[in-house]
Amino acid sequence: MEQEKELSSQESLALIAKMINKAKRDYLDSGLSSLLWGSVILFCSLVQYANNWIKWPALEYVWFLTIAAVVPQILIVIREWKERKHRAYDGDLMSGVWIGFGATMFVMGFIFSRYPSEATTSLYLAVYGIPTFAIGYARQFRPMLYGGITCWLLAICALFCGYPNTMLCLGLGALLAWFIPGLILRKCYLKAKAQHV
Repeated sequence: MEQEKELSSQESLALIAKMINKAKRDYLDSGLSSLLWGSVILFCSLVQYANNWIKWPALEYVWFLTIAAVVPQILIVIREWKERKHRAYDGDLMSGVWIGFGATMFVMGFIFSRYPSEATTSLYLAVYGIPTFAIGYARQFRPMLYGGITCWLLAICALFCGYPNTMLCLGLGALLAWFIPGLILRKCYLKAKAQHV
């Protein structure tokens, strides 16, 4: 039997650091989900805002795009899951946060379709802030952390600015909490992927 070479403390630390960096690179978020939802919510908000003056009845259904966006979201999750070689220690927790968020949004949509409220947009923004802040905090990713806080501040603003300006608050929340962080994540992901092909 061959004897294994003992590693010095520096070699051991270098090996551990190499393994951690490999796992980090493998787990790096592609940013596609953030870009998808930031785009969809921003688009729907702006269309509804503009429809206050255009008044096309068909545009009232623009929010059904959020239901249609679930299909590409599922495809993104499946593709990223297949590409990932390692599981992050917090992966199940983060998945639970987003699944809980999705279920809450579905329930809120159902409730508000039956019992509309002037505070609807504020409540959506407040809920948008929860997973965004949690992910930003857990991963120490400041753009999402600040995006979550911004959603909460916009939730308060939306209470005072009246419709249709609440749609601008919603769109701004989607832009700052998801779209811009998604662009940053995507850039980092593509850079890391190019360096370690």
